[in-house]
Amino acid sequence: MRFGHIDSIILFGGAPLLAEFALTVAGLGEFDLAVFSSERHLEEVIPARGEKLETILKDNSVPFYSSPDINSDPRIRPLITPNTLGIGLGETWSFDSDLIYRFGGRLLDFMGIRLPQYRGGAHYSWQILRKNRIGCCNLQIINEDMIQGVFDSGAIVKSREYFFPPCVRIPQDYFDHAVREEIDFLTEFLAEVRAGKEFSPFHVQENFSIYFPRLYTPKHGLIDWRWTAADIELFVCAFDEPYMGASTFLDGKRVFLKDCRLEFNDGPFHPFQKGLIYKKANRAVFAAAGEGTLVIRKISDENGADIFDLIGTGMRFYTPANYLEEAMLYRADYDSQGIKKE
Repeated sequence: MRFGHIDSIILFGGAPLLAEFALTVAGLGEFDLAVFSSERHLEEVIPARGEKLETILKDNSVPFYSSPDINSDPRIRPLITPNTLGIGLGETWSFDSDLIYRFGGRLLDFMGIRLPQYRGGAHYSWQILRKNRIGCCNLQIINEDMIQGVFDSGAIVKSREYFFPPCVRIPQDYFDHAVREEIDFLTEFLAEVRAGKEFSPFHVQENFSIYFPRLYTPKHGLIDWRWTAADIELFVCAFDEPYMGASTFLDGKRVFLKDCRLEFNDGPFHPFQKGLIYKKANRAVFAAAGEGTLVIRKISDENGADIFDLIGTGMRFYTPANYLEEAMLYRADYDSQGIKKE
């Protein structure tokens, strides 16, 4: 499979990878570039740059469009020529058969997971919970089967695996490291396309498929203090930056925890002691957690305000059973505007 001469690129989606890759493509000066995104993605702040995606694209003169439905958007079809390459980078829509046909096999989806594992959403949160440190870059042909909900069914044009180093602990760490790997991967792909490389597409092995659903931190991120100390530490890490944090209750009020590490100097503790704050020192709270201690350095209220000074020893973190049950039953559903409210 060869892509032929490509003189224009359309990027679909949002998030840090799209921001960085759009600037990379623009910097090459070899392609006409356009970005189609959603209102939700354009309003998101890209942590590494401290600005909204919309601002970054504007400041770098990258043409972009906000589209609630790419398939009915009249601005997309005139941009597609026989020399146009389309790449989806976390897009919020599914492409219809007409758009897929117009690209003539040159519409690809980037997936930053080991296909067919970690299908679904919240990939890095799930990887943290499972202590998985293998990253992967894939470019996959978008086909009509995906319209019918058979996601990730297209052939993979290019793939590369890599490893996250031990210093990577929270989702933002995963994002930051992954973007560097992914930009290198995508830049290499463009160089190969320009050089006329013949690609050998292949299909994933479906018997290895794993699906984990999308997560919504306010509903799913509730700590169960019956878990082991190690599992609680992983859970807090999984909902750390760029999310609002794993949550529990303190004196009847919901609080959010970040920057959590497990230590074993003072434990173990009896199950009845789990969640008890037995020490405050060096701007950290020490909470009993069975086999060891959870040392927590960031605690905020529902408005994001720091409440460290309001916490005293002898207080206890706990989570009511009804919140834990809701967390297990809740299913997060997103569209181009964000989470769908009930």
